[in-house]
Amino acid sequence: MSRTPDTATVQTDLVPATLQLLQQSAPFQLAQQLQPSLEGITFGIGGSLLLLELGLLNTARDLDLVCSLADFPRLKAALAASLTPVEVPPHPQYQSEAFARFVSTEGVEVDVMAGIRVQQAQQLHCWQFKPERLEWRHQLPWMLADDWLELYQLFQRPERVQLLQRFLAQC
Repeated sequence: MSRTPDTATVQTDLVPATLQLLQQSAPFQLAQQLQPSLEGITFGIGGSLLLLELGLLNTARDLDLVCSLADFPRLKAALAASLTPVEVPPHPQYQSEAFARFVSTEGVEVDVMAGIRVQQAQQLHCWQFKPERLEWRHQLPWMLADDWLELYQLFQRPERVQLLQRFLAQC
């Protein structure tokens, strides 16, 4: 998790209830525990934990990490040092160039993605991670809501798309 000069450092004023939900979240606690061992690797946190951090959900089910293809091997190796790898069978729709899943001793799943590709209607849609679009909050690198809106559209997750559209319309 290197801080590049282009990486934004942003602090948000979370309402106390949202901050409490975030701090009690097992995926957030795991991200904080892993952070020191991931120093020097650029990645961003997204998915349900990002939505929880933004105050859009009350729980996060897992920890989604996105990185570049260049950083994927280092991130995967660093996670493998403290988490258990989980075998993931190939998926007909989700065809990212690099994907790995891990599970913590507490049962938190960690998905790591790079070179995200999604097959839709006989067309392969690609999405690339942009480290300059990270925001640092709670000493962790967070992806932008705009980026996860695009990803949830690719992943065909209409409920999450609507949540983010409403959130972004209020910003």
